[in-house]
Amino acid sequence: MIREISIRNIALIDQLTISFDKGFNVLTGETGAGKSIIIDAVNLALGERADRDLIQTGKDYARVEILFSLPENHRILEILSRFDIPPEEDDGLLLMRELTVQGRNLCKINGRLVTLSMLREISRYLVDLHGQHQHQSLLTPESHIVFLDRLGGQDLKNRKNELALTWSSWQAVKNEIDKIHGWNQDGERRKDILRYQIEEIENAALHPGEEDALRKERAILTHAERISNTVNDAYLALYTGKPQSNPVLDILAGTVRQLQSIQGIDEALDDIISRLESLQYSLEDCIHELRTYRDGFDYDPERLERLDSRLDVILAMKRKYGKTVDDVLKLKVDMESELDILENSQQRLKNLSSEYNALYKKILKQCRDLSLIRKKWAEFLEKKLMKELNDLNMSKTKFQVSLSNPDHPKAEDFEITGITENGYDTVEFLISPNPGEPVKPLAKIISGGEMSRVMLAFKTILGDLDEIPTMIFDEIDVGISGRTAQKAAEKIGSIASSRQVICVSHLPQIAAMADYHFVIKKSISGDHTRTTVSRLNLEQRKEEIARMIGGAKLTKISLEHAGELIESALIHKNFIKAD
Repeated sequence: MIREISIRNIALIDQLTISFDKGFNVLTGETGAGKSIIIDAVNLALGERADRDLIQTGKDYARVEILFSLPENHRILEILSRFDIPPEEDDGLLLMRELTVQGRNLCKINGRLVTLSMLREISRYLVDLHGQHQHQSLLTPESHIVFLDRLGGQDLKNRKNELALTWSSWQAVKNEIDKIHGWNQDGERRKDILRYQIEEIENAALHPGEEDALRKERAILTHAERISNTVNDAYLALYTGKPQSNPVLDILAGTVRQLQSIQGIDEALDDIISRLESLQYSLEDCIHELRTYRDGFDYDPERLERLDSRLDVILAMKRKYGKTVDDVLKLKVDMESELDILENSQQRLKNLSSEYNALYKKILKQCRDLSLIRKKWAEFLEKKLMKELNDLNMSKTKFQVSLSNPDHPKAEDFEITGITENGYDTVEFLISPNPGEPVKPLAKIISGGEMSRVMLAFKTILGDLDEIPTMIFDEIDVGISGRTAQKAAEKIGSIASSRQVICVSHLPQIAAMADYHFVIKKSISGDHTRTTVSRLNLEQRKEEIARMIGGAKLTKISLEHAGELIESALIHKNFIKAD
């Protein structure tokens, strides 16, 4: 849930911090006080499109920070891990976005710089924001199947996953069939090319690791004279000596003998003498190995030529077939496989066709099973939504889930187009808010007030299925009043019983239902106009709700009415808790 929102230099807000609690938080205020500014600020922090006009006049930047408290085992933790963002010890999560007048965006999560797309991906699991102009998801037919499938729960999700696996295998077989058909259009020419290339690579007789070994040997032969002279000089210096100098071995041996003559007198010298004796033996071994290396070292100019010739062959193969020898050998295997397919393409096509048809029948059955489940949930949604709409004073409304698909008894005799990993169903919500009118697509006939109630009805039904911890309603109550407003308040209160709800509202019934009430005011000081937010106590709540009922002038009747609304709301909330 949202613990705190901090806003700086946005429109009429210099600096503002609002602390929220779980349950139902409502923000009210007169028109023009700045309620929309707060929602714009929240949208900015969640990664929505940035408008530089939000930056307060005369300031260089605008910044919004939202501090969340995460539930245990929330799926957002997995995404944070994927983005290498460590969680805070207190289960907190801080989103920050800063916008400058130059148009620069700065996004951070828990102090870590992130991209705007990362911010959006994380925020969509934290906040579900709905405003009076943000019902596009319901107005877009493509999203209706998503609403319906969420009702089906884990069973429907599992069936969709099974279908997706089958569909993926089916597409892989289809792609291979298409590939063979493409090859067969120029099959003989392609086979000749493959045979030539395979033979060329085979004649090169490449081996993994060969190139590195050849280059090492070539490096040795290229520096053969230098190596031979250096090794011989080292051997002479260590074993036979040079003019005017004794061999190192003799000098060391003499030194050891001298020290051995005093061994045992002082224990501090014993360890040194022992190590020098070991060094003498090690030196003798090194001398022996140097002599063996020197005597066995052979410079063969013809071998160097053969190495150069072999490396030229390897380089030619790499230029034509791959960056490395391993790439060339892998390509050879792929070409052999392709040649085998071409030479046996008819039999391969026959086998693939059988597999294709078997997978198609399996997909068709999975689509049918999925469609039957969707039909069951479509009937449930129709009944449940009409009941919710009836509570919201839309009792004459007809709501229908149009579920169509191309299937019929002979569907296995030909291939149905339009099958996807999601099945073959097309879902669209249809509605008739007025008696006597036929149902039509939701987007074509519904008004703003009706749209608010339909969205609220959907959220009431789907509320328990969502894992998003915070829901924000921005004047979703537009166009409703009276008894309908009371029902809307009760439904939002029900949603708030299982998650955090933040609601910007102009209705006293909704304000009375809240657990926490904030009032937004616009004040003028000199030449400056600023927006402030205050959290209200019980008496202040009564006054604010009374103002919402009767206007700026408070009366005894409006205050009594406000008190009755708060008391009635408390009874309803206690009933929800008991239930």
